[in-house]
Amino acid sequence: MKEPSKIGAEALLVLTTAIWGSTFLIIKLMVREGAANSPFALLGARFAIATIVAIFAFWPGRCPGKSEIVGGLIIGIAAFGGYAFQTLGLVHTTPARSGFITSLFVLLIPFLSRFWEKAKIPLKVYLALIPAAFGLWAISGAGISFADINPGDKITFLSAICYAFQIVGIQIYTRRGDWKWLTIIQFGVVAFGSGIGAIFESGTHISTDLPNLIGIAYLAIFATVGALGVQMFAQRFSTSARASLIYIAEPIFAALLAMVVIGDTMGGMEIVGAVAIILSMFVGRFPTNAGRPRP
Repeated sequence: MKEPSKIGAEALLVLTTAIWGSTFLIIKLMVREGAANSPFALLGARFAIATIVAIFAFWPGRCPGKSEIVGGLIIGIAAFGGYAFQTLGLVHTTPARSGFITSLFVLLIPFLSRFWEKAKIPLKVYLALIPAAFGLWAISGAGISFADINPGDKITFLSAICYAFQIVGIQIYTRRGDWKWLTIIQFGVVAFGSGIGAIFESGTHISTDLPNLIGIAYLAIFATVGALGVQMFAQRFSTSARASLIYIAEPIFAALLAMVVIGDTMGGMEIVGAVAIILSMFVGRFPTNAGRPRP
């Protein structure tokens, strides 16, 4: 695959973010209390299908190297934690709260990148976190106070931590190995972890109704192989901190989808939040060589 320019790569990351934004409403409908799918069964089906599709779509034509195996395992474990905690959290919290809390990984990435990647993070990236945090809160409509925090919110915050490790891990290991193998191994790890989780899950079940199967196919092929495959390919041409300020637009796409599909409307605070998020994306832009690991 031809290597894109930085602008082209970041345009692909915007596309990835848009697809991610579509998953909140879908997953909530598929795992809500009383739904026909249990969380780990849904994750297992999603990533088992994704692993098989990715093998055929991305097969590198050789065996994976040590760096790719190690990197795939690390990224996969972080990804599994992110998806598992997010899906479990959605059983007990709302899509709006889940979108807000999950997106807090954006606030964690510059600090994690600084200590794990040894990257030099420009001051403007830290400044961009201020409108980013406000925008996430405003657009979500979550209205979370300490008194309102429920178990689902706490579980979902663990997903934000895991996603931060996943994104920085992608930045590190896609520079050391083939992104195709890293993608395949990552999916396999999540599928395996979900299978183990399903063993201990109370009442493991998954619906075979056609609408549900279509939802699983969408999550597996478009939101996983498509979106995560693009992320693995394109993020290495950017930086962890810069990419995170693209991923922050996920709640905007989620809100737009809700408007189209179920007729939701954006109120004044949501519009203000969207503007703040877009502002943070521009504030956080920095030169090409910034945020790269130190030699």
